[in-house]
Amino acid sequence: MIAITGTHCRLPLKGQQMNPATAFESFYAGKLEDVIINEPESIATFRELREIAKSMKKTFSHIAILQMSNRSLLLTDSFVHPEPDIPTLTRIVANAAFVASKMGIGAPKISVLSAVEVVSLQMESAIPAAVMEAMGSRKQFGPNVRVEGPLSMDVALSTEAAAEKHVNTPVAGKADVLVGHRATVPQGIFKTLKLFAKPQSLVSVITDGKNLFPMPLKIMSPEDIRITLNFCNVSQ
Repeated sequence: MIAITGTHCRLPLKGQQMNPATAFESFYAGKLEDVIINEPESIATFRELREIAKSMKKTFSHIAILQMSNRSLLLTDSFVHPEPDIPTLTRIVANAAFVASKMGIGAPKISVLSAVEVVSLQMESAIPAAVMEAMGSRKQFGPNVRVEGPLSMDVALSTEAAAEKHVNTPVAGKADVLVGHRATVPQGIFKTLKLFAKPQSLVSVITDGKNLFPMPLKIMSPEDIRITLNFCNVSQ
């Protein structure tokens, strides 16, 4: 059985409508096959997801996956945690590494974004980015996960920009995952890319680091939703 939170008129499948708390309680009890969060961009839903995760000692985070012409790009966390603290950001990075592994990226390169490439105590985003890099260098996210930060978006994605700024690191210009210290950062990036870069597809999921839950968004096409369901192995 599939539980769907919220209206599901746009989904190419049928499921039992449930509120998020009941749906996830049933899922973790083994009574449901899948949960689809179909209340896109609802502040109340994300608040409830945080409470559900806390009660179950888990951390949910949102990941958008854009298939560009020459690369796949993961962006996180765009919705669930508007202003994550460092412990939460740690789990967001770990969740991203899990999703990357599901895509077949065995050694993901993760960039924690900032406006600069140096650690500045005056730059709010630089400090948590530096902590994530230190943890990554000690293999706390896994032996093959490389985390760097702070990195600006151009240095994270462009080898030319990285060379121009003399940032010669394994992640610079080659990032698979972009992590924002605030939800507005990855959300702004993926919505801009969706509208203007015209990616081949957009996948939107919620993850707890062990499971994938589809979360269709308003800007997604029916084909994007179909690809998202397939990625999460939801039977249609």
